[in-house]
Amino acid sequence: MAMVLNYHNARLKGLLPIGFSKNAKPPYPILHFGVGGFHRSHQAWALQQLLNKHPAKFSNWGITGVNVMPQDLAFVKALRAQDGLYFVQRYAPEGTQTTELITTIKEILHVAEDYDTILQRIASPETKIISFTITEGGYNVDLSQNRFIWETSTVQEDLKKQGIPKTVFRILAEGLKLRKEACDEGIVLLSCDNVQHNGDVLRLALLEFLHRYDSSMIDWVQQKAAFIKTMVDRITPVTTPQQKNDLLQQVDIQDNCLVVCEDFFQWVIEEHPALADFPLQEMGATLVDDVAPFEEMKLRLLNGGHSLTGLLGDALGYDRIHTAIKDTGIHSVYMHYCNKEVIPTLSFINGVHYNDYVEQLVARFGNPMINDSTARIISGSTDKLPKFVLPVIWDQLRQNSPQIRIGVFILAAWYYYLDREFKKNQMREVQDQHRDLLMQLFSEPGWEASMFMDRVPMLHSIKDAPIVRELFLQYVNDFLSREARAVIHQLLQQV
Repeated sequence: MAMVLNYHNARLKGLLPIGFSKNAKPPYPILHFGVGGFHRSHQAWALQQLLNKHPAKFSNWGITGVNVMPQDLAFVKALRAQDGLYFVQRYAPEGTQTTELITTIKEILHVAEDYDTILQRIASPETKIISFTITEGGYNVDLSQNRFIWETSTVQEDLKKQGIPKTVFRILAEGLKLRKEACDEGIVLLSCDNVQHNGDVLRLALLEFLHRYDSSMIDWVQQKAAFIKTMVDRITPVTTPQQKNDLLQQVDIQDNCLVVCEDFFQWVIEEHPALADFPLQEMGATLVDDVAPFEEMKLRLLNGGHSLTGLLGDALGYDRIHTAIKDTGIHSVYMHYCNKEVIPTLSFINGVHYNDYVEQLVARFGNPMINDSTARIISGSTDKLPKFVLPVIWDQLRQNSPQIRIGVFILAAWYYYLDREFKKNQMREVQDQHRDLLMQLFSEPGWEASMFMDRVPMLHSIKDAPIVRELFLQYVNDFLSREARAVIHQLLQQV
């Protein structure tokens, strides 16, 4: 029977980094909400690079990981059983593999079992940074209207101040109040996910929540909390059982929490006086005056391009991103989209050449060792497309000759995907936090595509643009009446 990864077995195998110490005790300088694959391949990995360079100087540094979603409890228990240890396997497009043991998550907690401990960690003066990877939906903000969504059931539950918290906002409200009373020290709130102006969005969400939950905390949060914007990038798909088995053959130890990702890494952070004492650059981060141009570049070219590749790939029968992007039709649509529709909407960034960046993205998408699925990329599209694709359409509509065909085509491909999934098995396999709404709409008698923009709140910002509606209906009808490859070929003739 294979040895399971933990401190004892890793030491027996000689796998622990040189200078590794288990002496550090909580609280640790960083508390992170949302310990999933991406956090572990990105921020936790980046901290490991710092510890590898300066093991003695930063021997007390580590991360307290916190998960809130009920479905994450099994993962928390699995990582805890491994003493927080796991491997990251990085793959370059040419196939080069690097395997590293990550030791930076010193403590992993779940709100259902460890709520009092989580509050203590937030309140401790030893905690300097609270970071977040809570995904697009986790902020609970309607970005098109810049408002907090009070109607969400978990928010309504938390406003009752009963039982275990359902949202990060209640945890922060109660934890920061304890911090105010215990030490009155400031805190850095560092957003690390794919939401443009993520630090501003977090500020809006937390302050709005406090208005109804505990308005006495608003002034303190405004004075003591630094909301920092970042841009993060590293493609990190879901690890497969085969990849875990391959690692077992490689290192002769079982890692149930293995993370597989690409070799590429980028972390752009807004410069702020509150960050002066943190060695973020030695962790591989780039500090800039304005993160927004980098956010736009990544969200529109990479994330929007990923959605395009995933949806068109699925329409053509591909289940993997690396095979979809190598399809000549999809590749051509992607290149046209980047060059004609997206790049003209982007701001100038000194030292960045957008055409080179796009070519690099094609190589990254085509990395076969990442083995990313079209299903993962399509999942959560109700949250993703309004942030990745709609801003490009909005910006183009302001131009005299707007180039929006492919942007709208992506929305039509999404509708086509939902329609097929509904007809196949009532959307049983659709992964989306708004799946119930989508199911309700497609189940209505007389439902048709012309009603989609009016009934899906995430699309309301473009529903009144006649050219958008016209193109959307045209492309949806094309998808529903012809083979997808013929529809893509026709699009390429038009652009």
